[in-house]
Amino acid sequence: MHTRTSLLHGLGWFVLANALLFELITAWFWRGVIEPAADTPAAAYRVLNTFVHWPLLALIMMGLPTALAIVLLPRQPALKWAPLIVAALSGGIAACVMILDAVVFSQYRMHLGPYVWGLVAGGAGGETFLVFSRKLPFLLGAGALLIVAAEGALFALCLRLAGRLRPLARPVWITWVALLVGANAWYAWADAHYQVNITQESGHFPFYRPITAKRVFRKFGVTDFEQRPALPSASDRGLFYPSQPLECAPQRRPNVLLIVVDAWRGDHLQPQFTPNIFTLVPESLRFEHHVSGGNVTRFGLFSIFYGLSGNYWWPVLDHQTPPVLMTELRRQNYDLEILGSSPLVHPEFDRTIFSGIQGLRLKTPGATPYERDRRVAADMVEFLSDPARAKKPFFGFLWLNSVHSYSIPPDYPLPFQPSWREVNHMALGPGFDKTPFLNRYRNALHFVDAEVGKVLDALRASGLADDTLLIVTSDHGEEFNDTGKNYWGHNGNFSPYQVAVPLLVRGPGWQRGGVVSYMTTHNDLAPTILTDALGCTTPSAAYSLGWPLRQTEGRRDFFAVVDYNDTGMYEPDRITLFSPFGGFPVYSHDYDRLDEPPRMDHVRAVTQDMLRFSRKPAKPLPR
Repeated sequence: MHTRTSLLHGLGWFVLANALLFELITAWFWRGVIEPAADTPAAAYRVLNTFVHWPLLALIMMGLPTALAIVLLPRQPALKWAPLIVAALSGGIAACVMILDAVVFSQYRMHLGPYVWGLVAGGAGGETFLVFSRKLPFLLGAGALLIVAAEGALFALCLRLAGRLRPLARPVWITWVALLVGANAWYAWADAHYQVNITQESGHFPFYRPITAKRVFRKFGVTDFEQRPALPSASDRGLFYPSQPLECAPQRRPNVLLIVVDAWRGDHLQPQFTPNIFTLVPESLRFEHHVSGGNVTRFGLFSIFYGLSGNYWWPVLDHQTPPVLMTELRRQNYDLEILGSSPLVHPEFDRTIFSGIQGLRLKTPGATPYERDRRVAADMVEFLSDPARAKKPFFGFLWLNSVHSYSIPPDYPLPFQPSWREVNHMALGPGFDKTPFLNRYRNALHFVDAEVGKVLDALRASGLADDTLLIVTSDHGEEFNDTGKNYWGHNGNFSPYQVAVPLLVRGPGWQRGGVVSYMTTHNDLAPTILTDALGCTTPSAAYSLGWPLRQTEGRRDFFAVVDYNDTGMYEPDRITLFSPFGGFPVYSHDYDRLDEPPRMDHVRAVTQDMLRFSRKPAKPLPR
């Protein structure tokens, strides 16, 4: 029976062995994912932190619980296996967590943390973390048991070797503590001096909480304080929206029908992918450079209805403030038909976009996304076919979700082959052949297009098409490693593959068969409906960050894009990230790092937009 001292010595080597295991796990999953260090000091810091961070994680995740078991449990024969069992379980759990974190980071560039757990626990994980094989839970369970057994064997081996390695233990741990202090001091200095090349390295390491000391350095006058544009923060919860009351006097009140196909890429409005929607092209104005306000559903739909950047979501949710668009539709006594295939409670659209609407259907019946899509399409067809529609203007919202979930009815023909039978994100990686996966996506899009076609046929048959402002678009795009950086799905970056979406507008007085080449954004949709359909004359800057779609005067071609992890500025030739570690790194649309400075006049304009409705306006805007 081992003594407490020998168990603690063995535990020390067990911690270091797992630190090496953590490094190997992340190196395997992150190959081809992590960008090269910005310069030599950044590379040196990355190496230093590798020697520091993984042992620290292992010490906390398995060293601490096992040490407590060794110290606190009585040394009795009946409990002689207790330290090994605790080490095996804590080590197995830690290894599984590290594997899961590495997989999530390799595809979404997000570590496990409050954001991710909040998404999953809040029911909104489907916005980002998509579909896995149905066999995966069983495989993961079996794998976890094997890992626990392996960790137990590793702890037993470390106990056997601890005696031989005992002379090395003290110098190894003293060296590690010195490196830990040095790494944190280096980071604190870099943070105080806005050395972004160093501070941005912290984003690569999971559960990393480096020490900062700006106030200390400033107190002793050893920091070079640099004035940077003020970015929105969690404390910006004030909401002054709209900044002045709307004045609306419609000459006519056309119907409005907004159709959103979830996760529809901007380059997939093509006759082979969406034959029914494509019949609208000769009848509509097509916006060929249209970008969503974010790369996830929450911020994509938010930007459509509010015309605001995603940072306003939180104060809007706090105040449960509906968009002025929905408020004005209700004031003008429009009939509302809100049909969402996905639940309207995750994200909390019932407390934001549709706040205060009575009789709102929060969840559509159906076990699968394709069943719910069929249901909402059929309900919209029934709504449009009602003769009462001709007596009163209506606003219809149809949101279909099967493309996002790659959901296809089992009896639906699959025109694009080969097609993945079952989506499994665990199989994705830098060298994965995306063709079957992309074809699965295209087949789901083809199915959704067929459902939209039924709605378009019903609109035409009702005789209301020429008196309806019809808008067809998406909330965000979907990437299939188009950048070559192992990004899959969405919420990973702000490349065109994840934020560019189709946009068709058909309505009374709108050009038919035209193409708009200047850049537009979802922030422009609410001002378009309010001015074109509802007769509002209040300047759009009083309630939106966009302009009516057909307005060219004063229009900008740069604007904020937001996801759960980052904020950026999208421009025609680049993407500028607003780094939480300081600085504004610049990327190409294929997410290659550019050695170019940010356009700070654009950065300041966008940050002012992101704060515009968080502060009380000084005076009304001129007409």
